Amino acid sequence: TSVGRRPQPQRGSELAQRHVPKARMVMRPVATKFLQRARAPRAPDGARGVGTVCEVESGASSSAAAVPHERSIRPWYASTLRDDNRLTRSGISIDELVQTAKKKHGKHGLFADFWGKYADIPSMAEAQEKADILQIVENFALIQRKHVYLFRILSNTILRTLDAWSASDLAALCHSWAQLGFLHADLCVAMSPRVVATAHACNAQELCWLMDAYATARCSVQSAVDELIVQTLEGMDSFSPGQLCLHASSFARLNIQHATLFEQIAERLVEAEGVERPTARDLTLAAYSFAKLGYATPRLFEHLARAACDVIRDFTARDLEMLAVALARARFRDQELLEAMALQSKRRIAQFKTESLALLLRSMAFFGFRDDELLSRVVTQLPRAILSCRASDVTALLAAFASLQVHSMALFDVVTPFLLEKAPVLAAPDWLGALRSYALLGHRDAAFLDALDLHIEAPRLSPQQLSETLVCCSRLSFAGASGRLVAATAKALADRALPPENAAQIYSALLLLGHSSATEADAGVLNVLTELATQLRGDVRALSRSACVNLCFASVLTPPPRVASGTIGGGGHPILAEALVERCTREVPMLTVQERLLLRRTTQALELLPWSRVAASGVRRLLAADAEATMSGDADPLEPYTMAALGHLVPHLEESPGADSVAVDSTGTAVAGCGRQTSRPGVFAAHEFRDGLQEICSALSSRGLRHRLVLDAEAEAHVAMQRISEPSEGLEVALLWG
Repeated sequence: TSVGRRPQPQRGSELAQRHVPKARMVMRPVATKFLQRARAPRAPDGARGVGTVCEVESGASSSAAAVPHERSIRPWYASTLRDDNRLTRSGISIDELVQTAKKKHGKHGLFADFWGKYADIPSMAEAQEKADILQIVENFALIQRKHVYLFRILSNTILRTLDAWSASDLAALCHSWAQLGFLHADLCVAMSPRVVATAHACNAQELCWLMDAYATARCSVQSAVDELIVQTLEGMDSFSPGQLCLHASSFARLNIQHATLFEQIAERLVEAEGVERPTARDLTLAAYSFAKLGYATPRLFEHLARAACDVIRDFTARDLEMLAVALARARFRDQELLEAMALQSKRRIAQFKTESLALLLRSMAFFGFRDDELLSRVVTQLPRAILSCRASDVTALLAAFASLQVHSMALFDVVTPFLLEKAPVLAAPDWLGALRSYALLGHRDAAFLDALDLHIEAPRLSPQQLSETLVCCSRLSFAGASGRLVAATAKALADRALPPENAAQIYSALLLLGHSSATEADAGVLNVLTELATQLRGDVRALSRSACVNLCFASVLTPPPRVASGTIGGGGHPILAEALVERCTREVPMLTVQERLLLRRTTQALELLPWSRVAASGVRRLLAADAEATMSGDADPLEPYTMAALGHLVPHLEESPGADSVAVDSTGTAVAGCGRQTSRPGVFAAHEFRDGLQEICSALSSRGLRHRLVLDAEAEAHVAMQRISEPSEGLEVALLWG
């Protein structure tokens, strides 16, 4: 109203609404009706009126509604018109858009002339000609401003006049709207017939824009895609390397595989080496697309690696993450490229999010690549990045450090409080991922383990998750969660839902946790062990190599479970150690280094323990086969120290890598140690043993004391020195080791 008060409905209008129950109120604005009288004099103070006309419609009967006084609304609407006649629906004026265009593209130019010829946004929305619409959209894209109200009206106009648009016009339109984030699937579907009919007139750039439009909207129309593939194959020579990379990315985003097309794209990219220098973004898109769709070849990735090293300083944090993931998916290792990526990652470290850091480190860990300076900077940036990250990102980052065997207390000082804070909302995969990393790094945190015991939902774990949880607990010698996990195991056994592989892992884990004695385990655990032993009795061929190694290790180190009436099942473990040793002896060439090291430690105890003497006959064969495999080129310089670490950590091994987990280097040859193979449990302790012994040797050498480092004995690695009967100059020597 003219006095600024909220308009009140008249009494007659309320009565009309009350006595017509089937009436439907229709609110219509009166802007156009009073537009010509906007300059009329103001209504006197206190005048009453409403801002809309209320029209009552009913079926059989009708009632008259009170009509407000027209003069009471004129001043209110007129003032609004005078203030907003140059405003858009989002509150941005044309003048502001003109200033933005001038600032970006110069004061005197085509862009300033364009923004000056339109009075307001409604006048732009009235455009009907194809050229005018394209000019409006392209100019909004140039200044990076989106106007949803205007674009919606223009989109409706385009859909009504779609027959007048060609594929080239639609390509330019979709490219501009894709840049502004306004491209939707309805336009992509509606324009498909026009794309099929007129795509033959498009050039290479327009074909890339059309395919990118479908990929941006995540809308795959088979007829349009087939036509674009045909036109791309026919005009392959006209595409530049950057356009080919964008084209490959569009197909990868839609998960469309076409072997012939990607073979020709790869051939063109390799042939274009030295002709045109690709950008970092183009190389990233090409590598990720070929790796995702399974068309990666050593020749193509060797070319991409050389080109990436030349422009490595142009890679952003997102590009580095995608390139690292692509290399891991393609199983292609290039040491020079990995080092350059690590150096650039240190420059861009502040731009990484936690998820990107986790993916980058995990991909590098896939190849066993470790850069301590990069890892230190990651830990430094973690307190900043962890505030806005998800639990899955933190567990993935932990897994990367665990696979590289980087034991950093600063990392745990940041991660452990985060996990404790998020404990009530952590899902089972998050708990299991964190527990696996803690176990691989040998970090036994009491607060974390107590939170795990309190919050993990054991009944909801799958058999695989259940066995892996118990295995990780056995690595950390944590029996606090055994009760709930054993109850879940009993339920799985009752439902016959526990495969032999998981049963073997659970059985060996419970033995290593000390539940084999009746005085240390309750009746429930012994019953579960009895059922597991019953299920495991039979053919050892049903178990994997890793399960055989674990079961043999646990059978040697722990006696069989005992109850009041004697041993279960008549005595002994469910599978004889002799059968396990025989199985391992036959497959020694296929065992990993850590599995052979663990078996060597196992065989040293076979003849000493009374419950394992039956396997003594296979010891010599196993040792001979192990020595032959070691001499074949798989020797590890950390082996003596790792043997010492295994004796202290009592690790549990995971499944060996499969045949499909082979990485290749820049020459196309296989790289040993790459794939799904997990990092060796206890490697960090082996490094500590080595460093500690070297420090002891340095200290002895500095005082002129004769000594030697013994690594080839059956005992642990140690420093040997003769007893000093007469210390010179009052020097006393004491050597402590344990």
